[in-house]
Amino acid sequence: MILEFSIENFQVYSTEVKFNLEADLRTKKFRSNVIASQQGNILKTAAIYGPNNTGKTCLMNAFRAYQAVLLNKPIKFRSNLFTDSDAFSLGAVFLWNGKRYEYFFRYDTKLRIFIEEGFSHIYLDRYGNKSKELFFYRNTENKSAVSGSDKLKEAIKLSSKDNILINTLDAAEFPLLQEAREALKGFAENVTVLSMQSLPPYKTIEMLKTPESPEAKQIIELIKKSDLDIDDFKYDERFSEGVLFEADEETERARGLQHLEKAADVFKLTSIHKGKALPSIIFDSLGTKKIVSLAGYLVECLNKGGCLLIDELDSGIHFKLSRAIVSVFNSSLNDRAQMIFSTHDASLLDIKTLFRKEQIWFTDKVEDEVYLYSLSDFTAENSGIRADSDLYERYAKGFLGALPDPSLIDVLIDIHGGEQNE
Repeated sequence: MILEFSIENFQVYSTEVKFNLEADLRTKKFRSNVIASQQGNILKTAAIYGPNNTGKTCLMNAFRAYQAVLLNKPIKFRSNLFTDSDAFSLGAVFLWNGKRYEYFFRYDTKLRIFIEEGFSHIYLDRYGNKSKELFFYRNTENKSAVSGSDKLKEAIKLSSKDNILINTLDAAEFPLLQEAREALKGFAENVTVLSMQSLPPYKTIEMLKTPESPEAKQIIELIKKSDLDIDDFKYDERFSEGVLFEADEETERARGLQHLEKAADVFKLTSIHKGKALPSIIFDSLGTKKIVSLAGYLVECLNKGGCLLIDELDSGIHFKLSRAIVSVFNSSLNDRAQMIFSTHDASLLDIKTLFRKEQIWFTDKVEDEVYLYSLSDFTAENSGIRADSDLYERYAKGFLGALPDPSLIDVLIDIHGGEQNE
């Protein structure tokens, strides 16, 4: 799981920002919101607020780019448009198999080469003191290489710039590289990045195909409790056979999905309303369909562990349901799953009953500079914000920044003024 993530010169971010997900246990409140470990105390959830176009989605894209590099997938992201540099840097501190690691890379989007990368094992003793063991470092610009293994150091000097070391060298020949590869691949495979704007139900379908499994039963219960009118929900292999119905816009979009076999599966998702089986894609609301699509990921993450990142969690979802999802991840019963999400739902701005201060983050933009900062930066001394403060009131008044000022009434005045002058 993630302890810290850093971004520099990536999309809207120019100067370096750090997204810190390590809890300060000197604060005793909501200890259940933290997975405690000697090697790092991980916040189970984090909410990111901010106006449109201030970096929330770009933060999610940075996680996607980091994961893509580790899993040897194509890089489809670019550096910041408003700086002279074509290179961006991404880095993470994370826990894997009880160990704390740090890995970063710098990638040139124009030359399509990796300029720099480094991997370290960080150890915290019982008093919180840190020591670092550098496994490897390379800089292809000045052709430098550093490693605790002389053999690996020599191999690094001859390695390709087109990919990172764990994807270019035979890790079996180098114990340090092998440990790095296992940690980085394992970590990346346990990170899932979603957007509620374009989330197909394939994960949920896959899990519902084994209806007797505990996961399938959990998904069904989640869906039933999320909708007042659904008596039951299932994947019915034979449901769509011979069924004729008019295709609405939503149906046409489903038919146009990239994988036709998967698209056909969507029509087999069946919701039971007052004893009548109906195709979910046609008769259920947009919000219910989004919950159906999200349910598989929620259940999988909570059961297996890992990190789930969701862009615009509240999109189409009732505010009480968003809160319930956050509460499940914050629960003392969750000891392996982490959820990071962006949202505009101000009802979740709650440090009285839901969040620790360091779990709430904001993005903001001043001219061309994008900022990322935590509510924990606002102390009782410098802002008057305490554990029992009403955050919604302060946020609405702009005391926390990250607040748009549409002034839509001015638009109407201009429109009416223009009409009168015609």
